[in-house]
Amino acid sequence: MNNEQTEKSLEQFHAQLSEITRLQQERTGLIGIGTAERRRVTVTVNADGIAIDIKFSSDITGLDYDEIAAAITEASQRAVTDVAEQTSALFAPIAPDHGGRAEVDDTASGIADLREQLR
Repeated sequence: MNNEQTEKSLEQFHAQLSEITRLQQERTGLIGIGTAERRRVTVTVNADGIAIDIKFSSDITGLDYDEIAAAITEASQRAVTDVAEQTSALFAPIAPDHGGRAEVDDTASGIADLREQLR
């Protein structure tokens, strides 16, 4: 591997690292929303799947406590699924099945070659 190839590999590595960092930062702002019981219960979760808001519609009184509890659970699961799908879509460009992983592997291989040459 010559200096030009090494420099190119390092530039690719830094670009990929910057992209991953940007995506991770963008991910922290994601929220998922799920509803249940004909939208009488709405749960919002953050990017880590932690409930940050639970809302009830004005006709929640038509449900008993067990139904409300079940609706909260169902809406929470839907919200977590929502944020997981958003996360997958966000990271799709660098996912292995979209070719992004191959670029990372090529860059890592180039850096490993450089390390060997420097020994």
